[in-house]
Amino acid sequence: MDTEQNAVRRVCRRVLPLLFAAYFVAYIDRVNVGFAALTMNRDLGLSAEQYGLAAGLFFAGYVIFGVPSNLLLARIGGRVWIPVIMVCWGIASLCNAWVTDASSFYLVRLVLGIGESGLYPGLLYIMVMWAPEKYRVRMLMLMILSTPFSVMAGSLISQPILQLDGSLGLKGWQWLFILQAMPTIALGLFFRFVLPEGPAAAPWLPPPEKKWLVDQLEAERNKREAVRHFDIMDALLSPVVWMIALAGTGINAAAYGLILFLPQIIHGLGVSNAMTPLINAIPYAVAALAMVFWTIHSDRKMERNWHAAIPAACAGLALVSCALLKDPIAILAALTFGITGVFCYVAVFWAVPSAMLTGPAAAAGLALINSVANLGSFAGPYFVGWIRDHTGSFSLGIVALGAGPLAAAVVAATLRSVRKFAAPSS
Repeated sequence: MDTEQNAVRRVCRRVLPLLFAAYFVAYIDRVNVGFAALTMNRDLGLSAEQYGLAAGLFFAGYVIFGVPSNLLLARIGGRVWIPVIMVCWGIASLCNAWVTDASSFYLVRLVLGIGESGLYPGLLYIMVMWAPEKYRVRMLMLMILSTPFSVMAGSLISQPILQLDGSLGLKGWQWLFILQAMPTIALGLFFRFVLPEGPAAAPWLPPPEKKWLVDQLEAERNKREAVRHFDIMDALLSPVVWMIALAGTGINAAAYGLILFLPQIIHGLGVSNAMTPLINAIPYAVAALAMVFWTIHSDRKMERNWHAAIPAACAGLALVSCALLKDPIAILAALTFGITGVFCYVAVFWAVPSAMLTGPAAAAGLALINSVANLGSFAGPYFVGWIRDHTGSFSLGIVALGAGPLAAAVVAATLRSVRKFAAPSS
């Protein structure tokens, strides 16, 4: 047991911080446009619908290039491919600072999505390579925890950056894109030199711990393939994989519809530009805390489906309730509950496909799920912006977003064919 625990601790210390940091900077580059929009939309003459379309076009690149990017990662290795895409999307994020109109904004957001399309499924694939199933949900949670932390950090640092408006002749929103893109480029170069290709190549694992980890991961892979062996085409055509992907579509529509418009929604509740980023951090702080306890509970019960279905259902109901609420504090509480439910779902249910799939099939299947789910990431922001332009309010858009988590809850609760993969082996 000491060998097992020591091996897992070393992986948590050496690999997880890299995955956390990569997803952290990705989210900063992905959602900082929500804070930039507080002044950028006016400067560029963007309507809410145009902003929503541009925000959603980021995910069109995800949908198109996610699977090819992850198959390339499986072929050449994460320590080569992940740094390449990080540097590429960091440069694309930097270019956001020099968009001049809706068309150039559309193009840069599309290129940014293409660059980042392989990151999340790639990190999941790396997680499968390093994390035994018994510990995977907790380790996955620690990686996904970077999401609310990045939005919280982005909220807190965006406000002072926006105050640089006019410095060196640049707008505050231009400084936001410039200063938040540079760490991504630097981290991509660092990633290349510190991530081993796999446990067998890790110089910091002592031989007994290395042998235990390699043997454990191989035994788990053989056990899964004894239940069912998935090749690449099996993964791409599996009804289970597609149902998980469709559930992710609803979840992502709600997640990104909220993330990318929440600063404007909060501002619309009567909060000043200066205070909006600070208030915006509150829902993600609550979500981060809830994720920790919820995933630990899921591991202790060795159950995934209901631990995904319950928070998804709560998220959907909370968002639908926004149509009935008038008090700004009550609306913010409902939005907080909705965001928390979405993140708790994501932290648990992604463990299901990562337990089903191995090798190149894992690369293809995880990328397919992520790509299809990001159809929702495209539709959610665009739909919210369209409704805002046509009704003058965000309320109906938020209610529509609530349908996605409710549908995901039904899938998670009823998809019985995934249950044999859901519990980690002891």
